[in-house]
Amino acid sequence: MIKYQRPRGTRDIFGTELERIELINQKARNFFKLNGFLEIKTPTFESIELFVRSIGEHTDIVEKEMYTFEHDKKLFVLRPEGTASVLRAILENNINLPGRFLYVGWMFRKEKPQKGRYREFLQIGIELIGESAPFYDAECINLARTFLNTVGAKNFFIELNSIGCSKCRQEYKKMLSDFLKSKTDNLCVDCQRRFEKNFLRIFDCKNDNCQKIYDETPKITDNLCPDCQAHYLKTKEFLKKMEIEFTENKKLVRGLDYYTRTVFELKLKGLGAQDTIVAGGRYDLLMKELGGNETPCIGWAMGVERMLLALPENMPEIKENKRFFIAVMGEDLFDDGLKLRDIIINRGGICIIGNPLDKIKSQLKDANHYRADYVIIYGEDEAKEGVYTIKHMLSGEQKEILKKDLDNYLNILM
Repeated sequence: MIKYQRPRGTRDIFGTELERIELINQKARNFFKLNGFLEIKTPTFESIELFVRSIGEHTDIVEKEMYTFEHDKKLFVLRPEGTASVLRAILENNINLPGRFLYVGWMFRKEKPQKGRYREFLQIGIELIGESAPFYDAECINLARTFLNTVGAKNFFIELNSIGCSKCRQEYKKMLSDFLKSKTDNLCVDCQRRFEKNFLRIFDCKNDNCQKIYDETPKITDNLCPDCQAHYLKTKEFLKKMEIEFTENKKLVRGLDYYTRTVFELKLKGLGAQDTIVAGGRYDLLMKELGGNETPCIGWAMGVERMLLALPENMPEIKENKRFFIAVMGEDLFDDGLKLRDIIINRGGICIIGNPLDKIKSQLKDANHYRADYVIIYGEDEAKEGVYTIKHMLSGEQKEILKKDLDNYLNILM
């Protein structure tokens, strides 16, 4: 029986899966650098007040899902999302704005583990800070779409909505309250609680009966103030100019309190209930809430694990370098084996050198275990004749190559 096991909702990642994740991360870094983004790293844990203030005291994340701990009579939390940390870092380090920021990091939430949803999960996120024009809303969505195309994602679609500003929401809440007054008893307990504390979150409810009621409610999208309405219309105009197809979902809201105006999700067909892979929106009030000046902001976050579920196993394409195993027969020839290994590695090949005291049968067994494409055998006979014996592991074919011809032969193999 195994004595220790990983915590529920976490994973051990290795092999091809780790290579795919790291390749996605690298593609993100390359893509967003070319689009003018600066990568930023923030601590894995922060003061709990940062997220209570930004995400919202009555959100599911703050009430149920954060990993907290106490140190020196202060409460800290493993970060459940990246935006608040990025804005805190901008304020604390007095970073010049406007700016474009990329983060790649692990987040933590005590959610119910499901396929593609873990308690420790990797997010790639971008933040456009200091830009208020509707063009940047469309640009933010376009960057998400283009990046998904870059990594080979297919069959995704975009949902869009506007949840207005604080002025819109104040008026809309009165309208919604009047509509639901006679129906409150038919709502689930969570929705009754949410309406009082974070009323837009009722539209996130998974209860079928609640959703039937919400289908008939007035929508905030149809009750925006003139400024928010103009912003939303212009955002949609830019999306059309960029030839970005989208569907308006008037029940689309985000689970964090800091969102204003534009919200959006990119979803992949075939993932079931957990089909959202990119989610984001505008959060123009958050910087001021954290102690800075009022600063327009928009961004999104992508769940890497969930996205990989929707990609073919060969996507993103992983370049397979040739694998070599050097079987040196005897300690006297070991220095030559080390030099040969360095030559192969410097040319981009994967190379393992065997134990020179092992017999050839044992070294070939090791080569097979490590999935070598080729074994280079170098013993006393090869040393006398100035050759290497090269064995192709798949076919079993062997041939001798003069030492002086090795460079050219490696060019052919690699």
